[in-house]
Amino acid sequence: MDKIIIEDLEVYAYHGVASEEKALGQMFLISVEMDIDLIAAGHSDNISDTIHYGHVCGDIEDIIASHSYNLIEALAQDIADRLLQHYPKIQNIKVVVKKPWAPIRSHVKYVAVEIERMRLTDERQG
Repeated sequence: MDKIIIEDLEVYAYHGVASEEKALGQMFLISVEMDIDLIAAGHSDNISDTIHYGHVCGDIEDIIASHSYNLIEALAQDIADRLLQHYPKIQNIKVVVKKPWAPIRSHVKYVAVEIERMRLTDERQG
């Protein structure tokens, strides 16, 4: 399967369980891997045959700014749901949300969640 990959989109936001996280904010790194058939785009060289990754980045930034999440799990789920809803060419999506400044008492590079979701066809929904 062909893929469009956006790795480590940096977004400063106000998510977390601790009140300090919601007040002070912190950096989040968002990655998405979208399964999409790119044969038509490869032949046509036309943006209408693919997904504009600049628009996807803007949509992710809007999602992150639109709501304050307690859990990065909920943020990842919302990103997956909305991108699948907004971009019908996405067949499957993987979303990784990294929190490099997680307020824990251990030294880690980051904490993260990774989810994978697929577009439900009419057969699977019924």
